[in-house]
Amino acid sequence: MIAAVDGPAFGMGAEFVTQCDVRIVSTRARIAWNFVHRGLVPDTGAGSWLLPRIVGSAAALRLVLTGEPLEADEALALGFAIAVVEPEDLLSAAHSEALRYTVGSPFAIRRTKRLLYEGFGRDALTHAQANRAALEECFASDDHREGVASFLERRPARFTGR
Repeated sequence: MIAAVDGPAFGMGAEFVTQCDVRIVSTRARIAWNFVHRGLVPDTGAGSWLLPRIVGSAAALRLVLTGEPLEADEALALGFAIAVVEPEDLLSAAHSEALRYTVGSPFAIRRTKRLLYEGFGRDALTHAQANRAALEECFASDDHREGVASFLERRPARFTGR
């Protein structure tokens, strides 16, 4: 899921944006986990669990403990956003980014995304076993057969997600 942020995203908005896989922000974006100003912790848990994994614990602590807004340039520098664009270019940039994810195998993308997110809570051996199982599923998939055929035939792949 891609988030396109143009302007303020405070509290719940910051939590929703954090839960997206990829974030593109406009130059006027401001994102704040300002829950401490209301006597709360981040309400969905994204600010306390996912945010440190995205920007590191020190930056996450500063953001959630102060509630101060994260400006667009700092979001990019911390790796929270992948791009900063002018407001009038935001939807186009988000659309272009989304199209980049449509050329790969949906079958493999689902498994890769699951491996990545579940890997946060696994030790290396358990993750390697899960990776091998996902790879075996991919080897047996129609998408893998199509990927190999398209490579050998020098044409774009036509994946079905199976």
